[in-house]
Amino acid sequence: MELRSSPRRAVTLYTMLDYHSLGLVRGCIRDIGLGGMFVDIGRIQLPVNATLRASLMIGPSDLRQPVQVDAVVVRCAEQGVGLMFDELDSELRHTLNRLIRGGLDPVPEGDCPDFLH
Repeated sequence: MELRSSPRRAVTLYTMLDYHSLGLVRGCIRDIGLGGMFVDIGRIQLPVNATLRASLMIGPSDLRQPVQVDAVVVRCAEQGVGLMFDELDSELRHTLNRLIRGGLDPVPEGDCPDFLH
């Protein structure tokens, strides 16, 4: 059953997740929406309801700077985690809206590296 309240877009973007008991975890965003994202983190396990901070690199390549967003793990899967964003500021919400609706192309970063699996 689909529980998402907003559309998502398939992407391949690297991210860093900062989880207090593991430190920084490198991941690959597989899809993203205004409500959250699915991140491939390989074999690393994060518990449901864990809170973390994600670094996103979204926007034109010449203007890309990391944006921090707080999130909660809402789903664990074999190859990653579903994250729900806590609160988005208006600038990030606008950028994500453009990305999801196709008005902003993500800079392709290839496939997730083998070390995730």
